Amino acid sequence: MHLNKINSSDYWEERAARVLSHFDYTYPDEIDMFDICWRYGIQVKPLDQPYLDKSIDYESISHLKAFSIPKDKGRRGTVYLKPGLNPIEKKLILAEEFCHLYSHCQSQLSENPFKIGKTENQAKRMAAYLLMPEHFLKTVFNVALEEAVLISDIADYFVVTEEFAQYRMNLTYNKKMDALLYVNGNLGTFEWID
Repeated sequence: MHLNKINSSDYWEERAARVLSHFDYTYPDEIDMFDICWRYGIQVKPLDQPYLDKSIDYESISHLKAFSIPKDKGRRGTVYLKPGLNPIEKKLILAEEFCHLYSHCQSQLSENPFKIGKTENQAKRMAAYLLMPEHFLKTVFNVALEEAVLISDIADYFVVTEEFAQYRMNLTYNKKMDALLYVNGNLGTFEWID
């Protein structure tokens, strides 16, 4: 039941840290993706026909929750978000789309499925590090020394979904976890058995 950190850092974590280094967040709920996009020159618009460029066929993308279109140079572009998303889902999706524009200078509307899958995984990984940075996770670990911390508590602390919190914890510890707890002098994980 030992909790050993597998990955000390990876490329996508470093990129997320570079983005966050321009902001002075004290708590994870202060991470504002709309502000980050604005500061990086990224526009956020509704995914609705009146807001789309005339060259984009609305019917071909109307089923999407979001997509982004990069500018020709720099890490700028436009993110289109479907109206009516709940605030947490909007935050997670906007983080991923920001990561696409920050890291990938291509429109996914014309890419092949293999390339789309690869860039989606990279964007999700960077978004996890962006919304749940390691320095804020240390607070969670300190609390776990005193009492068990459920994955739902971690999700609430970071204002993300439980699935997203589990994904982020899996990136660091390479295992599924439903709780952190301190037992016999060791910080460990607990997984519910279905």
